[in-house]
Amino acid sequence: PYRLLTALPGTGSDPGDPAIASLLTPLHRELAHTAEVFLDCAGQASRTAAALGIHRQTLYYRLSRIQQITGLDLNDG
Repeated sequence: PYRLLTALPGTGSDPGDPAIASLLTPLHRELAHTAEVFLDCAGQASRTAAALGIHRQTLYYRLSRIQQITGLDLNDG
């Protein structure tokens, strides 16, 4: 998943992978950012939540949504 997210294209281009494309819709950009920060923080929930300025439970909810939407397991980073 990390390689897919780090290769996210700029606006208006085709991401190629349907799992990633689903995170690029306007409604899911926040989830894409959450996934990126989570992976940048080496999967550490406390660090990620602090970096995003959200509660850990909110982070867990977002990670669950990311997995539901994309089928990607971010713990496989």
